[in-house]
Amino acid sequence: MKITRPDNMPEAGKAVSLEVVEIELALGAQDIVADGFEGALQKAADLVNGEVIFNIRAPENSDQQRIAAISVSDGTTDQTVFVMLGNDGTSLTVTTDQPETAPPSKLGMDFAALIKRFRT
Repeated sequence: MKITRPDNMPEAGKAVSLEVVEIELALGAQDIVADGFEGALQKAADLVNGEVIFNIRAPENSDQQRIAAISVSDGTTDQTVFVMLGNDGTSLTVTTDQPETAPPSKLGMDFAALIKRFRT
């Protein structure tokens, strides 16, 4: 499995959040072929105390087949991390930036807020 970050990498000197790195590492430990994308997402989210908020099919004309969002928190700040499964079925792209092919802006954050509200 190959994990990449999108072409729009953070500028030099701009930190990548610890949560993104944790999810990348957790996904790297998963077997997408054996567990499937959904299974790998769930296991990775569990490892970082996160939650899968959606896993949807990407538009047919995109370079990805699936787009997912995992909600993670450092205790004070909630963050949504997007994971995209490439058309090859094994390569992943991990980013905190809203993917161009994702549903309307803020969907991941809105889902995470809704789930959190139901739990309280």
